[in-house]
Amino acid sequence: MLDTPFKIGNVVIPNRLIMAPMCNITHLPFRKLTKHFGAGLVMTQMVSAKALTMGCKKTHKLLSFQESERPIAFQVFGNNAEVLKEAAVILQDLGADMVDLNMGCPAKKIVNDGGGSALLKDPLQSAEILEAMRSALRIPFTVKMRAGYDKYNETFLEMAQIAEKCGVDGITLHGRTKHQGYTGQADWTLVKELKQAVKIPVIGNGDVDTFEKAHDLLNQTGCDAVMIGRAAVSEPWFFKSILDKAYYYPDEQDLKKLILSQYDEFFDFYGEVNGIKMMRKHLCAYTKGMHEGAKFRHSIITLTDWAEIKSRIESFF
Repeated sequence: MLDTPFKIGNVVIPNRLIMAPMCNITHLPFRKLTKHFGAGLVMTQMVSAKALTMGCKKTHKLLSFQESERPIAFQVFGNNAEVLKEAAVILQDLGADMVDLNMGCPAKKIVNDGGGSALLKDPLQSAEILEAMRSALRIPFTVKMRAGYDKYNETFLEMAQIAEKCGVDGITLHGRTKHQGYTGQADWTLVKELKQAVKIPVIGNGDVDTFEKAHDLLNQTGCDAVMIGRAAVSEPWFFKSILDKAYYYPDEQDLKKLILSQYDEFFDFYGEVNGIKMMRKHLCAYTKGMHEGAKFRHSIITLTDWAEIKSRIESFF
């Protein structure tokens, strides 16, 4: 079932696996890798509507993509209806296949500024934002939310029904509240409740870290697709495992080629100095659990000379 196509609005997605937007992770080089291993839909890391409308070059760069990544969704956050409406038009004009509004980020910086999960506390404001953005978009429009702000304010059903009434084309639900952050267990029963409450596509999200769980989430909740987040950071090939229903891990030589190729992608996108810095977390994640991996990471983590880094990678593998 996860390998079958489905639609959000008029966009056909080749399978039911979606790469979650994650700050400093789902940039172009990483998205290309997850697409290669089978992600049906990839999403940019969230960008600030305010920064986007002010023409911030750094923000625009985060939205760089290649045609091979399609379909691709651009995610935006903010709390001002007019600014988000203007940002939606910019995202559409930049070539997004769909636009996603973040209503779930629990980060203090975002929430304290009224964005992300903070929107779950104000249905009227959220409705105003959704109506404004929908009126400006010709392409599919989705939202990503959490169960609520805290366990006493699980507003996801009310917010989802508002979103559907405003013309939103799909909803992703992470089965935790803002206050939970990433602690405890994601409650998949909430995804099932949501699917039964609305007619538009529902994407389930939270704690999918084995290929079995991906299929379980789909089967237990009836959701239309599954969003993969943290599990793909250390294993971008996780999508292949899910689609094949068998655990996949590249052998050492394939992993070495993947790492060196990703360095090249990072250098093209960020330049060598910043590319080396950005690649560190990925290199550490990919070699976790490998024999002598900790020693290798310790020896390479502070290096800034590419020739030396490459030599140590070649030696390690």
